[in-house]
Amino acid sequence: MMTLDKKYHDDLYKALRMHEISGERAGEVLAEVEAHVIETGENPVEAFGKPREYARQVAAQLDPATGKPSTAKTVVTGVVIAALAMFGPNFIGDGLYYGAEGVPFTVRDVVAQPLLLIFVVTGVLLAFRAYTASAHNKLFAGGAVAAAVAFLASQILCNKYLDDETPVFSAPSWLILALGVVFFVGVMTMLVQAIRRGRLRYPEKK
Repeated sequence: MMTLDKKYHDDLYKALRMHEISGERAGEVLAEVEAHVIETGENPVEAFGKPREYARQVAAQLDPATGKPSTAKTVVTGVVIAALAMFGPNFIGDGLYYGAEGVPFTVRDVVAQPLLLIFVVTGVLLAFRAYTASAHNKLFAGGAVAAAVAFLASQILCNKYLDDETPVFSAPSWLILALGVVFFVGVMTMLVQAIRRGRLRYPEKK
């Protein structure tokens, strides 16, 4: 009796998750593939195609009601997680470090950090798109590389030309510390939810 190859299984699961397909729906897909292979003895590549190709087919048939979040939700969630992850630890560190005079923010702070967030999020989203898209993969991959170059260039230029000495404004240390804690708790909560959603769950056998 032929069984589903572990590499095909793992590659298909990874490809399904790259499309933000839930662990529950991924388990159903994997169970269907495994049952077909056991029943027919057919090679899964011949029956369903390569993992990335089959994952694209599955994703094209899904909507938010059947295990795939909307593109807008995916983008917004990615931006929020990145922002919370970036500013949370920084705010906690600044809130603990600075005393009663408050946390100063310079021109470099208010320009370089948002640019960092923009280019990192853009690059990651384009890299995911390059992996999951059925066409124009090289175009998306090129965009991801361009975002990485823009990120490095922006930080170099900001460090070289923008003032990092004179505060533009200051915020109370307790407020920055509180925001940092809220951001950190928020990103951890969102990550836990994402992990739970992506946990592989096979359908219960009847």
